[in-house]
Amino acid sequence: MPKILMPIGDATEVLDTFYPFFRLPEDGYEVIVAGPEARLYHAVLHEIPPHPAVPWDITEER
Repeated sequence: MPKILMPIGDATEVLDTFYPFFRLPEDGYEVIVAGPEARLYHAVLHEIPPHPAVPWDITEER
């Protein structure tokens, strides 16, 4: 099985990280996730409207 290295760091984008992490094994790849240190890394999700009544030109980071 071919391997793919996925480097990450703090504030990694959730969709940009998790989509390939789950999708690539479906095509026969083993995904190896690595950061600069062995510790917990935090992901962020952008493009969330702060309130349903607020238009999409303003977003909130979680």
